[in-house]
Amino acid sequence: MNDRQWEIVKAAARCEKLDQVPAGMIVDSPWMPGYCGVSTLDYYTDLDTWFSCYDKLRADFPEMILFPDYWVEFGMASESVAFGCKANFFSYQPVCIQHIIEDMDDIDRLLDLEVPDPEVDGFMPLALNYYRRVAERLKGTDEKIRMVASRGPLNIVSFLMTVPEFCVAVKADPDSVKKVIEKATELCIRWLKAQIKAAGDDVEGILVLDDICGFLNEEDYLALAHPYLKKIFDTFDVPVKMFHNDNFGNNYTTFPYIQDLGVNIFNFSFMADICEARKKLGDKVCILGNIAPRDILAVGTPEQVTAEVKRQLDAYGSTAGIIFSAGGGASPGMPKENCRAFLDAVSAWNKERR
Repeated sequence: MNDRQWEIVKAAARCEKLDQVPAGMIVDSPWMPGYCGVSTLDYYTDLDTWFSCYDKLRADFPEMILFPDYWVEFGMASESVAFGCKANFFSYQPVCIQHIIEDMDDIDRLLDLEVPDPEVDGFMPLALNYYRRVAERLKGTDEKIRMVASRGPLNIVSFLMTVPEFCVAVKADPDSVKKVIEKATELCIRWLKAQIKAAGDDVEGILVLDDICGFLNEEDYLALAHPYLKKIFDTFDVPVKMFHNDNFGNNYTTFPYIQDLGVNIFNFSFMADICEARKKLGDKVCILGNIAPRDILAVGTPEQVTAEVKRQLDAYGSTAGIIFSAGGGASPGMPKENCRAFLDAVSAWNKERR
């Protein structure tokens, strides 16, 4: 991310009224290799291929802010494999994770796990080495690594066991679930710190992605998610703290608590109404959203994309506290013409307001 883009992101995170609504999107391995016409394996393992994908996105969509940008990731594998999950890699899709346990009755096995060390465990050391090489390669350019990212604690636990069994355990054995979440929380903090150290002094933001808290009701969210997410965000004194949770299973349950997390940019489900989200989030949390990533951006027509962008921006009616985006990350199969229509529609709306 270059200096100009990063200043826009920081201003948006402060919910300042900007000259225009910026446009950006969370992009990673579910979308990028397919869009760029490269093998997912090459994207994960070959630095030149990985860089070529970012170069292509910048050439095709120079006005789009990429989040977190220069993201060294192996799908969902970095955190879960460090705990001991098996991973299956493919040339044509993101990595698949094998759970450690399939039944919540075996949760004692998770209680025996040690918190991984990012410097030596799983794929994390490989990612950290990539970050060092990326930072070195970016020297002398106007691009820098500005943000690092981690899956959130409940998301990690959902890979150690299945999502359905996790939901059962929340009710049947919450004390054990808390202990496992505590381990995952500690890993998130260690992992983000290690990435910041490897990526260098230009890092001023973190992104935590945790969709699983969207399954919880308010009581369980406050007991099993909020304190641990807050601990992560409170650990880091950076100007940009972004949270991604595009699971709308609990509707708006988490929205009133996002500001208390210390989060200042929130990416949530496209199913949430953008104006209702603004009311529930208050005026200190920037919205990153909120067009449907699959139904509109991936499989809709350019005309549908254009109409939906205009509809939502007209309803929102302000340039403060918003980076217009997908209500979630870039979905597999999103074509160039739809992404271009998305950006052009945001630009057209901005021109109409002048």
